[in-house]
Amino acid sequence: MAAAELSRAASAPGRSPARWAAAFLATYAALWGCTLAAAAPVAAGAGAGRVRSILALTLTPARNPPPTLARILALAAHNLPIAAWPLLLGVAGTASSPLARRAADSLVVGCALANTLPVGAALGAYGARLVPYIPQLPLEWAALAAGYCSWIHQRREPLNATQRFTWLALTTALVIGAAVIERAAVPHR
Repeated sequence: MAAAELSRAASAPGRSPARWAAAFLATYAALWGCTLAAAAPVAAGAGAGRVRSILALTLTPARNPPPTLARILALAAHNLPIAAWPLLLGVAGTASSPLARRAADSLVVGCALANTLPVGAALGAYGARLVPYIPQLPLEWAALAAGYCSWIHQRREPLNATQRFTWLALTTALVIGAAVIERAAVPHR
């Protein structure tokens, strides 16, 4: 009887690892799509100079301090809440009400755009000169995708404690990996 319960739970819609992986990859692709959608018009000449004057990025190793464990941990501590906050939406019960669910959806999408559009605009404005300063971006976007994807699953069906911890652990690992890459691989003095 216990085996039948487990197999039903494992095959429940939205619970299979393949569905979770597919949702994660779709979310990751959407983040890159937003980034590139912002980069393309700027790179095509639609205000690259204006974007550069607004962002005023100084792309020089002298602006970046050398990597230390304290800087890596501080960066990870800054980025983890940005990526993991959607896990709290399920805990707050926002999936139980259609109005709250729509508000949470809007908040998640708004935060995704707030993170991806400026980076895309910077990529369009600075082009290849920016690339050495953002080697962590694939992992950062993966961390955001993990956090946002956790909401996709929570809005359909509540996550249990193990699932919530798994999403948090994945998001945390990606954030820490991105912080290590950002501090170690970005040109620094």
